[in-house]
Amino acid sequence: MCLTDKETSTSPTAILDRLAPLPEVIPARSGLGGGLLGGLVVGAGIGIVFAFWHPPFVHSLRHAIVVKAVSAFPGPWTVTRGLSMIAVALLVSFAAIALHELGHALTGLAVGFRIHQVRVGPIQIHVPFRISRYRGPGSWFTGGVNLLPIKDDRLPVRATAMVVAGPVANLLSGSAVLLLPFAKGFASWSFACASIAGGLVELLVPFQTPAGPSDAKRLLMVLRRRPQAERWLALMKLSTELSDGVAPECLSRGFLAKAVAIRDNSADTVTGHAFAYAAAFWQDQDAEAAQFLETCLQYSAHASAATRETLMSDAAVFLARKRKRADLAEQWLDALPQVTQVPWLRIRAEAGILEARGDVRGAIGKLDEVEKQILTVPDSVQREVSLRFLRRWQSELRRT
Repeated sequence: MCLTDKETSTSPTAILDRLAPLPEVIPARSGLGGGLLGGLVVGAGIGIVFAFWHPPFVHSLRHAIVVKAVSAFPGPWTVTRGLSMIAVALLVSFAAIALHELGHALTGLAVGFRIHQVRVGPIQIHVPFRISRYRGPGSWFTGGVNLLPIKDDRLPVRATAMVVAGPVANLLSGSAVLLLPFAKGFASWSFACASIAGGLVELLVPFQTPAGPSDAKRLLMVLRRRPQAERWLALMKLSTELSDGVAPECLSRGFLAKAVAIRDNSADTVTGHAFAYAAAFWQDQDAEAAQFLETCLQYSAHASAATRETLMSDAAVFLARKRKRADLAEQWLDALPQVTQVPWLRIRAEAGILEARGDVRGAIGKLDEVEKQILTVPDSVQREVSLRFLRRWQSELRRT
């Protein structure tokens, strides 16, 4: 069916209704590419300076680094020797990442947050203690810690302390290695350089990676961009409420209002409107839910691939369940990748389509498949929240 520009522009939910295309993915502007990569860039620059600058102190330091490398890896310069040096440098860099995230986590615990998840490179640790592999963006050169606030008072101050603690942990640990009186080898020098350079980059350079914003960007938000900061803090509180078992339609209205108060080219815009969409969906406020979902789709180019696919599945479910438009839901199902990052997204879309067609038994069968998939999720919060939503849907179908 051919549509005119007027028809597309006058529809309040043009993307949802398949009258306009989903925006193309916009690659994140990564700046220096992340704390570790930024540290490596800074380190490479320092190395170039050392190579061409000859004052006595720099010459002595350059000589010390070369001597440490040669003594740690004796013998002729071969490919194996070079790869061994790179492996050691990567290992100590992962140690620097681990200390960075530990700084966030321990300070967060001290100022009133609770740990949900910690990631170092591709290794994720979920509370209470389950380990899984992270396959998202920045899986080898970044880390992350997911903290949920326990209390509301002085949240901006406490969040600032939690954010600053990561880079500070790097600066302190790297400086301690340099200053403490013990014999330092190649690994020690590598760790100190990676930790200090990475800490400085994270603390001073605001940038965005596919894995998320740098600590400096979050700090700049808290200090100078109040609406964005209030939105970020509201998203943390809404996440806490959901993880504590609050139904989406009972989420705090004040936090929901702050979550959707502004729209900008950020993943936070998508997350905030996704919370509002869930609240409206379960309140049967279909017009409002459609508008919130439309906004999520409009800004989905700035979200992760997993979030983008989830929104496409949500669009299929909404159209099928709320508008009984199995035809449009099928178009969203066709647009989804055959293998999605969240494995049950296609199945839940199929369940919605079957429900829209009146095949309740078939829809229940699909949801049973979804439940089996959800039960394998290592993240306890994601698992429990997903199961609550799913079982409400199952209960509604069994009452029909």
